[in-house]
Amino acid sequence: MESKDGQDQLLPTDDIAISPPFLKLQPNDSYNIRVVRINPIPVSGEKTYRIIIDELPKPIDSRKADQGINVLLRSSLPVFVVNKQAITKLSWTIQEEQNNSYLTISNVGDRHALLNNLTLNDATTGQSYPIKVNTVNGYILAGKSRSFSLSSEFKYDKNHKYTISLMINGKQATL
Repeated sequence: MESKDGQDQLLPTDDIAISPPFLKLQPNDSYNIRVVRINPIPVSGEKTYRIIIDELPKPIDSRKADQGINVLLRSSLPVFVVNKQAITKLSWTIQEEQNNSYLTISNVGDRHALLNNLTLNDATTGQSYPIKVNTVNGYILAGKSRSFSLSSEFKYDKNHKYTISLMINGKQATL
């Protein structure tokens, strides 16, 4: 998985294998799958992958006139192979473009960051600006950056002191 312009670019790989590769899951069932890394070379930092799970369509019965609507599910699950010494290290800036403000967070470490509860705080005025993050836009891979739009109520002032409060990989932090 590579991040380009804030968008994940998924590339096929033979580095990992899934077992079993196919399974039939009944309603309300659960099933454990195994993810095995094939490549024997030790990881420096972190390797990132996404497993795509697709629901396959049932065979169409041509004897039935009404087939109805068939909705198929697709899930995309992140997988991280991490060296024990890998760290997450974030830095941030506020950028302004065409009357819009953005908070750009860069991960200069060698381990991913999953952000939650992200808030920009103006210590000078006491104002707080919550920023919506989730598991779709909240991951910042090692060596990558992600920009978040700030509220239209936010007006940048270079004389103000700003901090961000957030959860990084489940731990509360202030930057």
